Amino acid sequence: MVRSKVLSFIAWMFISLWSRSINIHFVNRGIPEGFAAEGKNIIYAFWHGEMFLLFHTHRNSGILIPASESRDGDVMAGLLRRFGFGVVRGSSRRKGYKALLGLINGMRSGKTVGISVDGPRGPLHEVKEGAVFLAAKLNAPIIPVATAAKRSIVLCKAWDKLVIPAPFTKGLVLFGEPIIVRDATYEEITAKRIELQAALRRLTLEARKIAEAPKRVVSRCRHLSQFESPG
Repeated sequence: MVRSKVLSFIAWMFISLWSRSINIHFVNRGIPEGFAAEGKNIIYAFWHGEMFLLFHTHRNSGILIPASESRDGDVMAGLLRRFGFGVVRGSSRRKGYKALLGLINGMRSGKTVGISVDGPRGPLHEVKEGAVFLAAKLNAPIIPVATAAKRSIVLCKAWDKLVIPAPFTKGLVLFGEPIIVRDATYEEITAKRIELQAALRRLTLEARKIAEAPKRVVSRCRHLSQFESPG
């Protein structure tokens, strides 16, 4: 417990100070703001390795985010709470229902949810069904979100190839068009999972283009995502 608190505090300090040096721009921010104006909660979907900027840009929002029940999850949960997010605990391998129920109850009480759709342990840039199933059960739109930076540091040894924008660079948060899930049938869940995956991959490349980032952000990493293009 002490270890988790110390590590989450260090991470919070690092991300907070580092992010303040980055010139962050938003594109299509009116999409989530439009739903907020209507009083409709939404589901943000993003890659696990592109969370860095989102901690700072969405701080104190109360957005509900799942964290695993592992030791790493303890650190992540502490970090999220320090940034003013809500947290539900549960593992994709065990007690996953616990996190799902927490998200459902949170959304029914008016919370917006954020999910790293290839987390908590990958495979890299492959969307899992959780966000889509949640959208179907609660009739909530999924808003894909991509981040990018003109200059970045990539942690190649991390499974998610975590992208950390360099200090004093240009950063970008790009919101995509909403994805609507009509029902919870197997066919609809599968189709919308594939649609969300394609949308996020397309949005990621678009964000890098707008931010003037290299097309292949993880070019020095051995195991690249399949959608990475040479550059």
